[in-house]
Amino acid sequence: MFPSSSRRIVTLTVLTRRSARDLLTVLTAGRVRLAVSRQDDEFVRRASERFALRLAGLVERYRREGRSAVEALGDPEGLAERALLGQAPVPSPWDELVGPFFRSEGVQARLGISRQAVAAKAARRRLLRMFTSDGVALFPAWQFDGPQVLPGLADVIALFPEAAVDGWTVAGWLRTPDAELDGVPLDLIRAGDAGRVVAVARSASAALAA
Repeated sequence: MFPSSSRRIVTLTVLTRRSARDLLTVLTAGRVRLAVSRQDDEFVRRASERFALRLAGLVERYRREGRSAVEALGDPEGLAERALLGQAPVPSPWDELVGPFFRSEGVQARLGISRQAVAAKAARRRLLRMFTSDGVALFPAWQFDGPQVLPGLADVIALFPEAAVDGWTVAGWLRTPDAELDGVPLDLIRAGDAGRVVAVARSASAALAA
């Protein structure tokens, strides 16, 4: 057995080492958070500068045509909201699997159509949508190619009636490797091979709806 004084020294040494490790963990976590914060601040700064530069050029073009910025673009707050909604997906815990997502407002801004038109396209499965547990409609961002739906995708998702196969299931099928296709359906559609995906989707739809 250690003498009492030795036990105190050993105990103090163990505690000191443990405290040092805990302190290092805290400091490291703090540095990581600080680094992320700085990256986010830099992202906002660069995006804001680019947006301001492009917007100033657009406003100048309207001015030369004799139109004011408000007349051409509406109120500035509304313009900023529409621009952000149309380009920035909303965060979701499902992002890694089948996201990221737009809400209806983002799809409206991207496609230049009304909320009613978005709902009608989704009901006909010309757009892929899914609903959260509280009824919010989400639209996977990867189904868009600029201001349009990815060419060939609508022909595929139309084979999965919304009443029979929910959007989460369709999205999962599109993003998961398929043995019959020897690849991921969405990747093949992007590569221009939607015809082959359509052929396999017919049987997949029947199986998923059963």
